[in-house]
Amino acid sequence: MDDIIKIVNLLRNVAKFSKIYGANQNSTNIVETDIEPLQTGLYLKAFVNGIDDSLDDYVTEISDLERRYIQNPTHSLLFIYQKLQEYEPLATYLTKLIRGIRMYKLHGCTIVQYIQKNSLHGDARIYKAMKTIQASVNAIFLKQLTHWILYAKLIDSYGEFFIQSSETHNESATESEKGTSIGSSKHTTTSLSEAASNYADIWRYEICYDLLPQYLSSSWAEKVLFIGQTVLIFKVNSHKSNKGVHTWNKTENNLFKSELSLWNEKEHIYFTKIQDLQNDIDLNVSHYERVIDEIKLYVTTRLSEIAINQADLVQQLRLVKDFYLIGRGELFLEFIRQTYIINKSIDDENRVRDFVKAFECAAQGVGVTEDLEQFSLCIPKTNLDVDESTHEFGFFQLIQLQYKINWPLHLLFSPKVIERYNVLFRFLLLIKKMQYDLHMIWYQHTRESKANAHKANQSQIIHLRNQLMFFVDNLQYYIQVDVLESKCKYIYLETFIKIFYHTGQYSILMNTILNKADFEQIQRAHSIFQANVLSLCFLLTDENTSKTNILHSTTLHSSNPVYLIINEIFHICEDFCNLKAKGEGDEHIDKSINELDERFGGLIEQLINLLVGLKAAPCTTPLSQLLLRLDFNHWFSIRRKRESS
Repeated sequence: MDDIIKIVNLLRNVAKFSKIYGANQNSTNIVETDIEPLQTGLYLKAFVNGIDDSLDDYVTEISDLERRYIQNPTHSLLFIYQKLQEYEPLATYLTKLIRGIRMYKLHGCTIVQYIQKNSLHGDARIYKAMKTIQASVNAIFLKQLTHWILYAKLIDSYGEFFIQSSETHNESATESEKGTSIGSSKHTTTSLSEAASNYADIWRYEICYDLLPQYLSSSWAEKVLFIGQTVLIFKVNSHKSNKGVHTWNKTENNLFKSELSLWNEKEHIYFTKIQDLQNDIDLNVSHYERVIDEIKLYVTTRLSEIAINQADLVQQLRLVKDFYLIGRGELFLEFIRQTYIINKSIDDENRVRDFVKAFECAAQGVGVTEDLEQFSLCIPKTNLDVDESTHEFGFFQLIQLQYKINWPLHLLFSPKVIERYNVLFRFLLLIKKMQYDLHMIWYQHTRESKANAHKANQSQIIHLRNQLMFFVDNLQYYIQVDVLESKCKYIYLETFIKIFYHTGQYSILMNTILNKADFEQIQRAHSIFQANVLSLCFLLTDENTSKTNILHSTTLHSSNPVYLIINEIFHICEDFCNLKAKGEGDEHIDKSINELDERFGGLIEQLINLLVGLKAAPCTTPLSQLLLRLDFNHWFSIRRKRESS
């Protein structure tokens, strides 16, 4: 009798759990019924529904026992125990599963992982029950996966899917910390096409690795995220195009939509492939990977076609090089000249306006006003709250270039990518400013020479200016030629060849382009290009801090020792130019010049020693060129040894 009661109590506790978290229960009933309520959600309800389905045989058996006992009340307890004993292992195992979910407070996709981990068992009845539960839970997972991949929608009222909006994820984390939070009773569907007001909103969505099932890799999750972001890019563009474009007839309208469509009415094909994953009796991870890889290949190929043929990717990369990487040197030289006309005594907001106006005037002066439709100069308002005097190089370390990105290149030029380009832009612009200031010293000296107004210390000034100019010119040449040009050729040449073959050759070469024209390859090549340029410009910071910025604020610098030396030399250039501009007494100038010359010599010696050590590393040919130019004929090295002796 005790054994019968034990089995019945086990199954009763399982049934009680199912009743509490069943599909028809609301949050209020759960809190009142359960002492330690779990955070409710679709996956927990699917788990409960799977338990109910797995106990159908037990319910049928109990009904049959009742019918038999009514017909023949002489059946012994041993007969009943024998029938119930068959379900004791199942009841024990289900109780163990429920206890685990309660103990670890599992929620969302973590339940998928938990079920997969416990799905294998030697008992046939338990194995069948686990497969029933797993199928029920996986149905929710595949439904959310399908809506995200094909329609860029998150059907995720309770924050359970491994892809989350950054805002939704923070709210969900806050609720889970409270412990008793069950979730919203309102069932809402988040449509990304409605939530995203502009293209930048796609970067609000990220992977929550805590919710990602462990049997699925992080690279797989990144592919899923990328596919959904790509669909969102097309949805936002389609929404804007429908508002701004008027077509004359239905045929023209269908043609326009077809050119800008991602799936080209092939959604049903990939929908079927995703749903077929539900038919796997034993969850096959390779099947998941194969389906996602196939979808991503189609998406990236389609995206690459549009990026190259309609968005003019090659021209956009050239514009990025001309502006962010200061390929149009005459434009920014004129801009720097215009900034010296700005009244230094006016307030910051007006000076910002003058900086923007100076950039526009410079563009008009060199004839690149058409490109200003995509590029504009700005200084973020958050940076205006800080006094300019607290910055090392004034507004030049605060300015940013804003880039109006052609659709659908937003996936290539993410906000982080644009910020890294701004890091390079500020650094290169500062070099250009140093060049201009030192050239103005030379210009002033030339005028004084013609006017026979030489000063006693003029030779010392010119000697130091020549050394500083030699360093800045070679640094600028190293970055613009040895680093940027060689790296840019790789991307531009590779992409240009693809386009050249695409427009100038026939079907064989066109098929070759379609096989190679993968947007993922373009994206990877661009990321490698940018990382290499930042590294060779000594602008990469510690990877653990995830920062690649200098000249952004006075408290954030690159930890690269080469950059620290270059920054100190920039300070020497700044001090030297300011000293000459002040026109103080000869004795004070002589003393300051000697101090600056001594500092510069020591820094150059440290820099050469560092570069000698760095050039031994592989793939550092540009550094060897920089070292060769800076210490040509070992002039600096011999000079320092002579002075030290």
